[in-house]
Amino acid sequence: MAKGYIVDAESRCVKFIIPVARRNIKCIISFETLAQSFDATLPIQAERVFTRNRPTIEGIAQRLISGGRPDDGDGWMWIRAGDCRPRQWPS
Repeated sequence: MAKGYIVDAESRCVKFIIPVARRNIKCIISFETLAQSFDATLPIQAERVFTRNRPTIEGIAQRLISGGRPDDGDGWMWIRAGDCRPRQWPS
């Protein structure tokens, strides 16, 4: 994960890590969420849209972590399209 993220074409998602309080939180955003929230053409643009919007996506992840969003049982915290509404983006 030299880039700090993994594009998982088989699962149709991008996986990344957010460091929080001496531990790493595994985060995941689906290609579909990238398409719905950031106008990606899938699957071709998923990685480009993720990298272009990474500060915003990481800010959303930080807010969800701070708010206590639980993981999915497998240790991943999902970012959903509803989490990406502009009114909820960090400033």
